[in-house]
Amino acid sequence: MKLKLLILAVCLIVLSAFSAVSVNAHPYCGRFFVHGHYNRHGRWIPPHWTHRHWIPGHRNPYGRWIHGHCA
Repeated sequence: MKLKLLILAVCLIVLSAFSAVSVNAHPYCGRFFVHGHYNRHGRWIPPHWTHRHWIPGHRNPYGRWIHGHCA
């Protein structure tokens, strides 16, 4: 009975340790200020703050690997 309890405890400890580790860790991208500008359709876009988002690593249309980055 004690052996079963020990095995259960070890399994729970291992499970909690692996679930606490983030495999998608990346730096915080933050916000940046966009100055007022005209878009490609000629419409005025007023100045504003916007958030950057994390883009995971991927291949571009030419097959070259691009590392994860903020955009």
